[in-house]
Amino acid sequence: MNTKLFSSLIIALGLCGCAGNTSSEYTRGIGEYPGHTDDFAGPEVVAGGTYRNLALHRAAWHSSSHDYNLTGHLVTDGIIQEQMPSYIDLSTHKGPVAKRDRERLFDDNTTNISVEGGSDAWLLLQLGGSGTDAQLLELKGTAICDVDGPKGWKVNVLASADGASWDVLGSFKGSNLPGEVRSIANMGGGSQNVAVASGLKNIKMTPEIREYIRMLERNRNFTYKVEIPAGKDYRQFRFELDAPAVQTWNVSEMDFYKNDTEVSILPSYAFSSAWMSQGAGEEWIYVDLGAQAKFDKVKLHWICPPSGGSILTSDDAKTWKKIADLTAVTEEISVKGKGRYVRLDLNGAENGKHTVLSEMEVYGTGGVTLKAQQQVPAKDGKMYLTRGGWKIQRAPQAESDGVELSTVGYDDEAWLPATVPGTVAMSYFNAGAIADIRYDDDQLQISESWFNSDFWYRNEFEVPQDFAGRTIMLNFDGINWKADVFVNGKQAGRIEGSYIRGEFDITSLVKAGETNALAVRIYRNDNPGIIKEQTRQSADVNGGEIGGDNPTFHATIGWDWIPTVRGRNIGIWNDVYLSSHDGGVTVDDVFFDTDLPLPETSYADIKPTITLTNHNESETAGAIQVKYGPLAFSSDVILAAGQTKDVEMTPVRLDNPQLWWPKGYGEPHLYDVEVAFVADGKMSDVKKVKSGVREMTYTMEDGILDIFINGRRLIANGGNWGFPEINLNYRAREYDIAVAYHADMNFTMIRNWVGMTGDEEFYEACDRHGVMIWQDFWLANPYDGPDPFNESMFAANAVDYVRKIRNHPSIGLYCGRNEGNPPQTLDDELRRLVAELHPGLHYISNSASGPVSGHGPYRALPVNEYFAAERGKDRLHSERGMPNVMTYESMSRMLSDEHQWPQNSVWGIHDYTLENAQSCATFNKMLDTAFGEASDLKEFTEWAQWINYNGYRAMYESRSWNRKGLIIWMSHSCWPSMVWQTYDYYFEPTAAYFGAKKASAPIRIQWNPVSGQVEVVNNNAMDQSGLRAEAMIVNYDGKVVCRTSADLDSKEDTTVPVFGLAFDSPELSDVYYIKLRLTQGDRLLADNFYCLGKEDGNLHQLHSLPLTSVEADTSIRKDGDRWTATVRLENSTDIPALMIRLKLYGKKTGERILPAFYSDNYIALMPGEEKEITISFKDEDTRGERPDVEISGFNLK
Repeated sequence: MNTKLFSSLIIALGLCGCAGNTSSEYTRGIGEYPGHTDDFAGPEVVAGGTYRNLALHRAAWHSSSHDYNLTGHLVTDGIIQEQMPSYIDLSTHKGPVAKRDRERLFDDNTTNISVEGGSDAWLLLQLGGSGTDAQLLELKGTAICDVDGPKGWKVNVLASADGASWDVLGSFKGSNLPGEVRSIANMGGGSQNVAVASGLKNIKMTPEIREYIRMLERNRNFTYKVEIPAGKDYRQFRFELDAPAVQTWNVSEMDFYKNDTEVSILPSYAFSSAWMSQGAGEEWIYVDLGAQAKFDKVKLHWICPPSGGSILTSDDAKTWKKIADLTAVTEEISVKGKGRYVRLDLNGAENGKHTVLSEMEVYGTGGVTLKAQQQVPAKDGKMYLTRGGWKIQRAPQAESDGVELSTVGYDDEAWLPATVPGTVAMSYFNAGAIADIRYDDDQLQISESWFNSDFWYRNEFEVPQDFAGRTIMLNFDGINWKADVFVNGKQAGRIEGSYIRGEFDITSLVKAGETNALAVRIYRNDNPGIIKEQTRQSADVNGGEIGGDNPTFHATIGWDWIPTVRGRNIGIWNDVYLSSHDGGVTVDDVFFDTDLPLPETSYADIKPTITLTNHNESETAGAIQVKYGPLAFSSDVILAAGQTKDVEMTPVRLDNPQLWWPKGYGEPHLYDVEVAFVADGKMSDVKKVKSGVREMTYTMEDGILDIFINGRRLIANGGNWGFPEINLNYRAREYDIAVAYHADMNFTMIRNWVGMTGDEEFYEACDRHGVMIWQDFWLANPYDGPDPFNESMFAANAVDYVRKIRNHPSIGLYCGRNEGNPPQTLDDELRRLVAELHPGLHYISNSASGPVSGHGPYRALPVNEYFAAERGKDRLHSERGMPNVMTYESMSRMLSDEHQWPQNSVWGIHDYTLENAQSCATFNKMLDTAFGEASDLKEFTEWAQWINYNGYRAMYESRSWNRKGLIIWMSHSCWPSMVWQTYDYYFEPTAAYFGAKKASAPIRIQWNPVSGQVEVVNNNAMDQSGLRAEAMIVNYDGKVVCRTSADLDSKEDTTVPVFGLAFDSPELSDVYYIKLRLTQGDRLLADNFYCLGKEDGNLHQLHSLPLTSVEADTSIRKDGDRWTATVRLENSTDIPALMIRLKLYGKKTGERILPAFYSDNYIALMPGEEKEITISFKDEDTRGERPDVEISGFNLK
């Protein structure tokens, strides 16, 4: 555990008495989201308190745990149990199955356990705690056979209650090979498919087909079912696998059934409140009391006690002082302790198996208490139920229903203060009850089973007196996964799905001027899947059965870029608010379709569609009044009682409109729009939005998609967003930063992968910064989870979601599914609703085939291979990426000291795995080839920036042939990761950012290593004439080998090969540079710099460069709430200065100032060269410190 990081968390939460700037004038600190103090809805953490159990709901850390459920987190949850907890063990004749693998047989996903074959193989399942009342057991999988091996096989299924006496449940045997040959559904590759209805008839036996059939004969599917006798308390099930010809039994499922329904034996479904150690050896567990405390008693509720141990205390979780001894039977110990941390050092399990502790209580004074922040006050007829008196409790512990829980005065004293908006897990984290999933390997400290539960939220609040006599609506902008809503003892409604809004008329349920009660039951996912734990080697399997619950946050099951999020982000994740309306009619949604007379843009026809709901019990007549920029117009409308109606108003003409353009094409102009419904002279409701005038068109020549905006072809360069932030903690500030970074990189499109980002603020930021959105619906690759089990719920969410986002000019494309087609019924429905609800927008079924392409690659490649790649060359490519190593400062923030170097399993947890799609072994090899083996973390991260820069630049530069666009995988990281990003979780741009920025510029000059040409690529800079391209080849020591130049003109959306370069000079050094410039008169339009080796990728000669220095003139000025640093660099020496990095920091602490917008970074200066770099940043991110700029580089002193 990093105590410095955890202390900073407490400061961020507002712990009284701690040092640190908690003024709302400044943001909460690097990596603390939401960053604005006003956006943080968690409780205030106050130091001190009366005599009590100081450990209750305080985060705990353990040395090991048996599984992902029985973690140290549970010893402070306030629940005491005496019986042995539920758990499972899985083993084969070769030994125990690892923790990360033992649940694979029970998750209904495409995973398996491999059991080595032979005559004496076996597989054993042991149930700890409670057994099962299942009636049927089924084992499924594939036997990999030697078809020429000995024939004959036998499988026995046995069960035991005590491990000594065994009953035979069933036997299976045969004289040939076990299992059955799989039916031949597809043969060949590509588009060649040979359907075989029965057997092997009518197949032409080519050598390839013979080999394929041979493979099928080796892979034989098996299923063994046995009945489980009633009344038997079996705890162990053993499969004896005797088959000499079987090389491997790939067991995919072990399923239990009762009354023909599958029942889960996973411990995450049978919550037990206890920590259980992984083994019987020495262990430790400690709790963080949050602040300094004095305590006189420790109570330990053992289930399986240790043989002995000691109690220790500490102020920093590093240096420990012993204060008492433990014996095997010790449960209450008088102590004289002082400190922030209390630890148990345990000698070993008394039972020789596991140490099991249900609860750890520490009694004393001090520590911390929680105080709810004041609720946001009502304004303009709305009252956001943000902060205030929200409480949270697991549903099984609440022991009441919604009627009782939504009664004013209900006793919720034992409940925990909740963070609303926020996920369930964030309520516990903000209260200090669990560790930080983002840091080091602390995710392993958080119990999966604790959060695999329904949860209740409740709140009591006063409805403003001026809401009296008005229609009052209770609005939910987003919950996960389903919810029942109760107000003042009555159910107000239900919400199903994570991306649908909930709106409930509660006029008759609440009383203005009085206290009212609200209770919300949040339902967990029906199919949450199992924990994925990445290792040094493997990223585990992407996705899982939670896909059947879509629409939900599918990514939270775990992917090769995000860990399994405990609780899967269930909760009230978005805003909850009351709205009051004078007249009973609400303006629900607005949509302004804009039509241009292309190719002319001298006017635009504005076509409004306004969605109204009449909440009155009688017909209501009124008028829609619209202000659109300089225009004002209205339309009369009559609404029946209870009617919701889309009102299509008469189009109006806007002359000489200011158009909305993506980044690099023009300004993303937005008009202010106000839509009101007025009845009987009273304004019933008003909605204020932004609108952009633009027209999208599409062509499908030769089946290939091209996108046009306002008549100009869009070069869709950009990146995938897999998830906004792992805990859904982004607010308007964070979305603005992230999208502004994309615009700064000259990106024109963000792909909202599988629709995971659902905040309105994301779309608003894209509108504001001119970044278009490729909007996926909520369907991942078919291999990453099942199709939705409830298509009607999916469709309802889709309809509401398109209605919500369609007014945003940044929406550019809809897509049905990632790397596959939706089920036909859903595909048809999605296509229909896009055409109906968002006319003019295009829908494609599949993100990776047909009119577009995808499927990577995802590992680091040599630059030449990007240019030579054929996949996706002729069309918009939706996914291609490589690892992106963070800076040393970010790595140090992410990892504890012990896990920083050398590379280890915690690097794997943060996605830097040697295998799988990211194949970080390839990145390591490229770095070793370039510079040799790094000696420490700092050297590794600094050298890695070369690989980052070159790879990300090449991915975009290599698309110069026809400029079809590239959406890299990924541009944004949702958590501290080392792969697939351009800036890191802490908003620090790595060198990859600047490589991508250079290669996505409206016009650029570049070196094409495959064609051997210097090219000028004009994406979207309009037609340019009178250009001059210049190139220099320079030896590693700065000596110019040759110069070349040529004049040219450049039209928009073209690539001009200007001239070739020759590298045959005998003076050329082993490492050399190519320096390019593109000018127009005296104006520099673009430049580029390449460092190359005669042996591809070998830059070792750079180590012989002398250290040098550059002159820097830095001026920093403040203008209002923004700062600008201007750094003028000059290399007045005769030695090249390479990979120069500027870092903005605070002079007092030396901590980085983030976010920051650098005009350029990670640059090279040749002898005599100068460059000016500007850095723009906000005062709120300075923490009140005076900013300064540090300059470092590969060979700078």
